[in-house]
Amino acid sequence: MIKKNVFMLVSLLMLTGSTGGFLNYWKAHQTMGEPGVRLLEHSGSDKPPVLLPDWVLDYTGEDLPVSDVEKDALPPDTTITKRRYKHPNGFFIDVMVVLMGLDRTSIHKPQYCLTGAGYHIQQTNAKVIEIARPVPFKLPVMQLKSTKTIEGNEYSGLLYYWFVDDKHVTNQHYERMWLMGKDLFTTGKMQRWAYITFSAIVIPGQEEAGFKHMEWFIQNAVPVFQKTLPESHVVARTENAK
Repeated sequence: MIKKNVFMLVSLLMLTGSTGGFLNYWKAHQTMGEPGVRLLEHSGSDKPPVLLPDWVLDYTGEDLPVSDVEKDALPPDTTITKRRYKHPNGFFIDVMVVLMGLDRTSIHKPQYCLTGAGYHIQQTNAKVIEIARPVPFKLPVMQLKSTKTIEGNEYSGLLYYWFVDDKHVTNQHYERMWLMGKDLFTTGKMQRWAYITFSAIVIPGQEEAGFKHMEWFIQNAVPVFQKTLPESHVVARTENAK
């Protein structure tokens, strides 16, 4: 019995050591995949921003600064691109793309950021948004509704988010983690995932109208900057050809 326990302990230590060595080898030799979003290649920066459109429909875009808190909270090889799109009626939509480098900790569950910013999540729904260009496809997204009190007044926060690399599109954080690990194991390549969010703030009672405006906006904005399409777009294209 003692010999058996000793054998199991030695085996466990060897397995642990081998796994640690394998992971260290990966870390030293891994390469970085291509992003699934378009970059502003001639920006003059070693971390070019995502090529978000200047305007979408009746919305005019303007760059938003990346705060020191955001920079300090993420690895230095992270690229953050933020724009605010304003409609003439005063409604605005904020778009943010967090693009990771080789450090996978650039992206985490968005719920952490929302609760950390004082939002209280009320609803979370998995949805698809149908997009017509460049071919008809269904974009998987997560839709979140939250509340926040600002200067004594309650507002509703509206959010759509999803993840994309050069081969995959998903609205599930854990699926993204699984796909990233699978690609790293099978190819030695760290896929360059992007976390995409579209957010807005409305007064209570305007949530449904706000989400509809945001979906219309997403349908027209995504074809400009996102390169990767979900696999389901092939089915959609086949159905439309019948």
